[in-house]
Amino acid sequence: MSYDGNGRGEPIAFRGESPDSLDDAIRAAVHASGAEPGTRLVVTHIEVETIDDPNVGSYRVILSAGGG
Repeated sequence: MSYDGNGRGEPIAFRGESPDSLDDAIRAAVHASGAEPGTRLVVTHIEVETIDDPNVGSYRVILSAGGG
């Protein structure tokens, strides 16, 4: 998680990870955020780890609060 530096330690970004799918990684990040229903979150970063050729080993995403 990232923090906004306001001294209260409030997270502004949330990380999710899954060995299975990008969708599961996003769901994990949303769950980590604890956001209320209807809250807009923005995908700010996606990582894909490759194994063998060209299989995916894992997915990681970072979400942040925002969106309009």
